[in-house]
Amino acid sequence: MKGKYLFLALIGTSFGQTAQEKAELDLKLAQQQLQSLESEIIREERQLVQAVESIDDQVIAQHKSLTKLLRDEDNVIGRQRELDNELARRKGEFEYTLSSLRSYGASVKNRINPAEKQGFGAKIEEKRKMADASGDDLIGEIRNRLLILGMSAERLVDASGGQRFSGSAVGKGNVIKEGQFALAGPLGYFAADDGSLAGFTAFSAEGIDFPSIASVDDGVEAITQLTKSGSALVPVDASMGKAIQVERTKKSVGDYVKGGGLVGYGIMGLGLVALLIALFKFLEVSRFPIPSRKEINLILDDLLSHRTEDAQGKASDLKGLGGEMVGTGVQYFCDKRRILEDALLEKLGSIQPRLERFLPFLALVAAAAPMMGLLGTVLGIMKTFAMMSAVGTGDSKAFSAGISEALITTAMGLIVAIPVIVVHGMLKSFAKAKFGQAEGVALALLNGTTEIDAAPDEDSSDEVDDVDETDLVTA
Repeated sequence: MKGKYLFLALIGTSFGQTAQEKAELDLKLAQQQLQSLESEIIREERQLVQAVESIDDQVIAQHKSLTKLLRDEDNVIGRQRELDNELARRKGEFEYTLSSLRSYGASVKNRINPAEKQGFGAKIEEKRKMADASGDDLIGEIRNRLLILGMSAERLVDASGGQRFSGSAVGKGNVIKEGQFALAGPLGYFAADDGSLAGFTAFSAEGIDFPSIASVDDGVEAITQLTKSGSALVPVDASMGKAIQVERTKKSVGDYVKGGGLVGYGIMGLGLVALLIALFKFLEVSRFPIPSRKEINLILDDLLSHRTEDAQGKASDLKGLGGEMVGTGVQYFCDKRRILEDALLEKLGSIQPRLERFLPFLALVAAAAPMMGLLGTVLGIMKTFAMMSAVGTGDSKAFSAGISEALITTAMGLIVAIPVIVVHGMLKSFAKAKFGQAEGVALALLNGTTEIDAAPDEDSSDEVDDVDETDLVTA
């Protein structure tokens, strides 16, 4: 038992020595590895420190570069701001210039003499339309508008010394005339080629290319010479023809008649004929001989006293249709009543047409004169619209003048018709009163037969059919 324990002790001792040696060996190996690792750590640490130092140098360099870039950015931002401000100023100047050119191009046509609208004005309008059609092409628009400005400058140079050119103008009655213009500053003169018109050029409204001419009575030859040769002593109107136009609005009766044209002359002719007929009818009716009641009573006394020859002699002394009617009454006084009535009615039938003749013509004139005036107005308005289609509708003055002239014939028709209507009514009443006097004479002769002391004969039954006295009265 003791030997067993001893053996185990020996084995344990041997095993313990071996483990110690192994541990010491492991320790040495571990120390060697530690030393190797420490050396490696030191070496890598040195590399890392060098790398960190290099990175720090790069960071410092990058920071300097960033600082420089930030400084440059601030400079660029400031420069950009200056450029933006400069661009805004340039843009404002450009828009102001473009707006001024647009405004000038739109108004230059109205600033020139009306006579220039046909030539220079048409060229300006063409360039303005081209500029307006440029759209987003600002360069093209500026180019066209600068052309307008250049053309205007050239026109000022030409106008400073006066200029002459051919063209059309609107004269009296809205008639377009071809002729020659002569311009001297703001003053303009025109002379028609046919010599029918000469005067100052008046301003025309927008849309009218042909100027209205304020014609003159004195200085026609001088203006014609100026337009042809360029040199003459001509009258000057500082109002550009407006003073003449205002004076021309004051028309005389002859001017109104002339303004009515052929229709106006026709209306005045009808009025004159109606006036002559009215005077003739007044004299005719007033002098129409109707026997007086006293003369009829004397003749009736002779007839009732059977002095037929004396009655016939007195009746023959009476004049006119009235005397003929009395003579007829004397002739058939002693015959049957119906025969006397028929004879007197026949004479009355010839008196009435004589008293009323030409009166229907006066009524016709009274009805036709306004119609003729309306015809003249329609023709005048047609003429005015024809002129508007040729020169435009912007000139309201010319349009109003044309309508005014067109209405002259209507006024003339009414001026003629109204007095003729009044005169016709008065003459008709006058003739009716005169015819009433003739009827009174006929009734006096007819009633005188009732006093004849004669016995009724076998034909007295005809008296039953006597016509009532009121039947003899006509309207």
